Amino acid sequence: MPRTTRLDRPTPSARAVRRWRIALAGLLAAGMAVIGLAFAAPANAKTGFPDLELLSTSDCDYGNSGTATFLASDLLPSNTYKLTISTVAGEVQLEDSLPENVHDWSATFSLDPGEYRAALFEQLNDAEWALADETTFMIGACLDLDVAIIDATCSHGDDGVMTLVLSGLVMEEEYRWEAAGFQGQFVADAETVQIPLASGTPPGNYLAYAETVGESPVFDWRAFAIEPCQPDLTVTVTQCTVAGGTGTVDVALADLVHGVAYTVTGPDGSTQQATAQQSGVTNLTFPSIAGGTVSTVTVEGTWTVDEPYEEPPYIGGGDFVPLDTVSLTASAGVTLEPCPAVVPAGGKAPALPATGTGDPMGPMAAALALLALGGAAVAIGRRRSAPTEC
Repeated sequence: MPRTTRLDRPTPSARAVRRWRIALAGLLAAGMAVIGLAFAAPANAKTGFPDLELLSTSDCDYGNSGTATFLASDLLPSNTYKLTISTVAGEVQLEDSLPENVHDWSATFSLDPGEYRAALFEQLNDAEWALADETTFMIGACLDLDVAIIDATCSHGDDGVMTLVLSGLVMEEEYRWEAAGFQGQFVADAETVQIPLASGTPPGNYLAYAETVGESPVFDWRAFAIEPCQPDLTVTVTQCTVAGGTGTVDVALADLVHGVAYTVTGPDGSTQQATAQQSGVTNLTFPSIAGGTVSTVTVEGTWTVDEPYEEPPYIGGGDFVPLDTVSLTASAGVTLEPCPAVVPAGGKAPALPATGTGDPMGPMAAALALLALGGAAVAIGRRRSAPTEC
């Protein structure tokens, strides 16, 4: 019977065994050291396990606080955590303990406007906490609903226009408004909205008002005025063209207010009355104006408000000076050149003395010459009338 022989594997030497034991001991020691460092980490060291995320913020609106929403994830259910929110200067605003035995946690906090630091801490022992994660964020300034009127034009009677501007709006908030007899309602899709009010508005004092739609409305208002238009005055001069003639001044008035009677004073001091015309221009003529006239044409009228302004029973909006009586005036200068000189029948103008017009001796010389001629004539007459001696 053949004999089976078993071939045994070579056994490791004693030196190799010692090497393996040393290596395992080193690995075990290194692992224990890492664990020891983790548990002995100082309070401000990050553990690197949990994560803190800022999900969203909302700015302050109408005097209320803003909000910040956080998500803490990858939490160890067996550990204890807390969240602190402090100012950038280090002043703690709030501290909240996270619930136990959760893997993820989310919460929303109300905060005043400002810059903040949120920090997630993990408890190491009764006295020590380790920083796990942190983030910084900002809560914007509180919104302030504001009503304004821009691009207001003057009115000739019923054609004033303006634009209502509402700012400090909260997105998706519903508002209602009214201004100078117009009104409307909308849901905000921007922080500022402009509403043109293009239909005609007479001169006068008005209110613009806006508020949120709800149980406790936030509102703002503004008083404003639509001014009556000031007149526009244009003069056209027709000069004197003949000796002894006169010139003419034509007046064109625009931007007159319907219902106002105007007095127009011509360059010669005479007056005419004028009112607004459907065409928009009122024409007047001042004839027979002497040549050489240098004067002024003026137009004057007075507009008075229909209803006196009364302060509404609201708070704010109070720097308005209402319209009462408004003077409507304009003026323009007028110059007429002297008329041409009169030409005598012989076709030539009488000659002037040889002396200049500015020479004071000229008139005196002429007077002396006339006296001399008169004396000579008298002497001749006397000679002719003297009796003849015998």
